[in-house]
Amino acid sequence: MIRLLLPPIIRISVLLGLLTTGFVLLPANISHAAGPKLSGPMQVFQLAPSTRPRPSATWQDAAGKNLTLADFSGKVVMVNYWASWCPPCIRELPSIDRLQASLGGDNFTVVAINIDRGGKPIARRMAKRLKIKHLALYLDRESKSARSLGVRSMPTTFIFDRKGREVGKLEGGAEWDEKEAVALVKYFINNPGYADKLPKK
Repeated sequence: MIRLLLPPIIRISVLLGLLTTGFVLLPANISHAAGPKLSGPMQVFQLAPSTRPRPSATWQDAAGKNLTLADFSGKVVMVNYWASWCPPCIRELPSIDRLQASLGGDNFTVVAINIDRGGKPIARRMAKRLKIKHLALYLDRESKSARSLGVRSMPTTFIFDRKGREVGKLEGGAEWDEKEAVALVKYFINNPGYADKLPKK
């Protein structure tokens, strides 16, 4: 999902740059000079402009146990929201499964949360149809965690660092096992102090 209109703060920066220098200096979050390289399909990944404490959003596992990001403390966590009625979600889910297969472990995990109102039977049936083998089944039938995190479109994928701080998100589908996406995830795995440099919200 690409927004064609720049946010007001960026429009102001562009205007001031033109008026005072004759050329434009974009804000640091746009150039990404001090952060991960956003190339190819990851160019639309939105780096978080500031950091805030770990969100308390809650979802369930297949056994009905409530979970939060705190249960994955110490790992970089990719939280993906998907549903059986969302074609882009279904297209990208196999690539997310492959990403979990290749990078999942002590340093990283994917939490793919299904928001179908029908719950576990529908989610399980779709996962079986897509031959998902490496992703655990997580559920949020009432989309409470999705609303808590500010999900506005489907699919939406967040990346949280080892301390549970959001470092960025992507609204829309992607092939998450392509080299640019893998490199982005590896950046956050290998740079645990990245969010320390962000202003606190």
